[in-house]
Amino acid sequence: MLSNKDKLNDCQFISLRKGGIIRTVNLPEARGKQCLESLGWLVTISEDGHMNLLHPFTRVQINLPHVTAFKNYHLDSLKDHLFFIHKVVLSSRPEESKDYVLVVIYGCSRRLTFWRPEDKSWTAINAGLISFCDINFYLGLCYGVTSDGMVLAFDVWGHNPTLSWHVGDGPREIIGHGGLKLPYIVQSAEVLLIVIRVLRQAILPLFLEDDHFVVNDNSESRVYYETCGFKVFEVDLGKVGECVEKRSLGDHALFLGDNSSVSVDASRFKGIKSNCIYYTDNLNRGARKDVSIYDIEDGSHRPCYEGEYSFSLTCPPLWVNPSSF
Repeated sequence: MLSNKDKLNDCQFISLRKGGIIRTVNLPEARGKQCLESLGWLVTISEDGHMNLLHPFTRVQINLPHVTAFKNYHLDSLKDHLFFIHKVVLSSRPEESKDYVLVVIYGCSRRLTFWRPEDKSWTAINAGLISFCDINFYLGLCYGVTSDGMVLAFDVWGHNPTLSWHVGDGPREIIGHGGLKLPYIVQSAEVLLIVIRVLRQAILPLFLEDDHFVVNDNSESRVYYETCGFKVFEVDLGKVGECVEKRSLGDHALFLGDNSSVSVDASRFKGIKSNCIYYTDNLNRGARKDVSIYDIEDGSHRPCYEGEYSFSLTCPPLWVNPSSF
């Protein structure tokens, strides 16, 4: 999903199979809001802190509790509500069942909380002072990964849904690297993977690339992060502290970014290349166009779309789960 710099109410959808814009949707409900994706739905956050679940094609909206309903909101809030939420994941699609959960990473300390239909507020998950980079569901449990690769599990359906426990670890090589190695967590071919996005710092020569991209703080850094590669590891949930590097994804492809991390069987979708990682920029917040396909076999990067596209600060490109089509 791409923003349209000429018609700000419109969102464009590209096809990896056809290689071009296949659908333009008038979506004023998303204009000027931060958008994050999970299972084909968007979580939108406005400048005043209102939040909704939004389906981009039916335009159905589901109201979520305001950002001020988060635990310790006043201690953990950022300057701008638009960047209060970092990642979201749905346990199942709202159109299929009312028995679903939305889990989010929020605030400058990157804590976890969840919401169920009919809840009036957010329920915080107790994980101490741990900060999370990514979250996902796997075999009925929600899993979160930290910047150091530690994996914790949460049973949001259980008798104690706020309790977390340590179940596994990513590679030790990422410990202490901070923002230069960014972990994701995703289920693929019935195993749980930790994917490490390897980054390098570079100087941004021209900060403004699009007419509607506005930076309010002139002192903001011109340093940006650029993806230079990925490493994939299978987590052994039976042995805490052990993981195995994988040299191949088989028939699968991964989609990473501001969407919930997802694995797709490439044989089911013509135009998607197996053993590749499709990624968008979810670190620079629209300042650069770090959007490409990474081939695990040869370590090469290539554009995922050759046409013109635009970025906005609040709504960078998102992968939308293919099954939602």
